[in-house]
Amino acid sequence: MPWLIVSNDSEKSPAIRADKEVMAAHWQYELSIKDRVIAAGSLRTDDGITPTGSLLIVDVETREEAQALIAADPATKAGLRGEISIRYWNWAILNREELP
Repeated sequence: MPWLIVSNDSEKSPAIRADKEVMAAHWQYELSIKDRVIAAGSLRTDDGITPTGSLLIVDVETREEAQALIAADPATKAGLRGEISIRYWNWAILNREELP
């Protein structure tokens, strides 16, 4: 089941994003769960430069599993994320292909 996780950056995010160790651990974590990731990436200001949050779509059975994935992320543990929203995502089109 696909779950959409959208998070806004916290007030501490600029310092956390500048921390190469935290961000490297975050990337390694995302790679370690990539078998459950449909899509992932940062959200940015309209100029495409300044990160403001993140989007993660995961394929897990329950909301609790989706919550556990985002909670285990080293960036989350470091305080990068502010408000986090988790919603069930009903697939319709993926990779420009209509899904059955």
